[in-house]
Amino acid sequence: MRTLRSFALLAATALLVGACTAQEAGPQSEPQSGPPRDISRITTGELQSRWWSWAASSPARSNPVADQDGTFCAENQPVDAWFLAGTFGGKAERRCSIPADRPVAFPLLNFTGSEAECKELMAEAKGTVMLDRTEVAVERVEPTAIRITGVEGNPVTGQAGTVTTQGCGLWVRLGTVPAGEHTLTIEGSAGSFSLSVGYALKIG
Repeated sequence: MRTLRSFALLAATALLVGACTAQEAGPQSEPQSGPPRDISRITTGELQSRWWSWAASSPARSNPVADQDGTFCAENQPVDAWFLAGTFGGKAERRCSIPADRPVAFPLLNFTGSEAECKELMAEAKGTVMLDRTEVAVERVEPTAIRITGVEGNPVTGQAGTVTTQGCGLWVRLGTVPAGEHTLTIEGSAGSFSLSVGYALKIG
């Protein structure tokens, strides 16, 4: 068993990676291609597994979570959804162009680790999301079994292959956004960790 180093991330967003069990490298269990899907209908386990695997699909130098201005917003996006990412804590201001037919989803705060660790972190998790000055409903996701597949040198798992763990957090399934320009603001905190991310979105 190998234990992953704990750290915090945000994906338009925050992530705390706790202890995970390393598996042999293998194919991801959740689809990453195909016709557009209704992101609101997939399970929380699939949503989390897919987002985390997306966040782990790029090395640190081009990782959308480490990105400060949106340069890597489109990095490795699946064809049936569009994921937003955040920082390893602190603030970021990004610009991002998104195809008009892509349903958007992202975690406000999300965590991985044991079920007990997830519950402890969720007890302190809070935050808000604003789209064009309108508050967006946030989904509270309790501990769920997930799989994360990453590449070597990624800043999420730090290694190539697949890990299994429990995932939880505060999530937004924004769906498709009307064509045009929009502003998205994400703010969240859990204990001593806090984040603030602003997105200037261009849809279409």
